[in-house]
Amino acid sequence: MKLLVTGGAGFIGSAVVRRAVAQGHAVVNLDALTYAACLDNVAAVADSPLYAFEEADIRDRAALDRIFAAHAPDAVMHLAAESHVDRSIDGPGTFVETNVMGTFHLLEA
Repeated sequence: MKLLVTGGAGFIGSAVVRRAVAQGHAVVNLDALTYAACLDNVAAVADSPLYAFEEADIRDRAALDRIFAAHAPDAVMHLAAESHVDRSIDGPGTFVETNVMGTFHLLEA
């Protein structure tokens, strides 16, 4: 199975990526590499032929269309989100755009 994981460089997403690759699944890690992401979290699988990384924002529909066309995933695990409460207070627009509109664009793609 080819799995696309959004937010795959974050704490939870990277654990999913590492586990899926260890179980023999092909994984496309789609992450915008914002404040909560770190590619060191997936360093253990970065050289695996089962792993691909795409730096993109889920709010970017054209990027999503390109990634879906290039990788043709069988399933999507959507973990990209603005989830830190303090950041949602400081920047509620980003919170809504990522969590609502980003999810909308992902579903449309």
